[in-house]
Amino acid sequence: MTADTDDSGRFARVALGETGFERAAVWSAVGFAVSYVAFDAVGIAADAAASLGGFAVPQALAAPVAGGLAALTAVGVVAFAAVGGGVLPTVLLAYGPLAAALLRTVGPEPYAIPLADPVPFLVAVGEPLGAALAAAVAIGVAGYAVGRVVAGIGNKTPESDSEATADD
Repeated sequence: MTADTDDSGRFARVALGETGFERAAVWSAVGFAVSYVAFDAVGIAADAAASLGGFAVPQALAAPVAGGLAALTAVGVVAFAAVGGGVLPTVLLAYGPLAAALLRTVGPEPYAIPLADPVPFLVAVGEPLGAALAAAVAIGVAGYAVGRVVAGIGNKTPESDSEATADD
């Protein structure tokens, strides 16, 4: 093998990984749906707590919910990379939940977007989705790096075990 062939194979392995895009695409879609609905669930829980005498403001809970979803997404990306996901699938995996979180926090009012004039709709939805893509690339690349380090640490055997095996 030449160095060029070896480099292109290594690049493809890093970019695509050993785990397919299918798993990343499904988890991205599921992450989008669950993350989008999580804001409604927290709002319902806050309303229920307020009706029982608790004190909660649903709008004030949007930032902690989005932060929790971003942290959970980062953990998922690291775990996906640790089991063989490549850079591109990890970015795809991170995009779904981050897109939902940004749509719910800085996007247009959910469930009430008029579709009569498509330009304001596309602008209102396009900005959060573009920011989500940038965040997904950042979290995906960093998560890939951390995941590969975690996978490398888990695969190493202690020197005493390898020496004992070599002597046997």
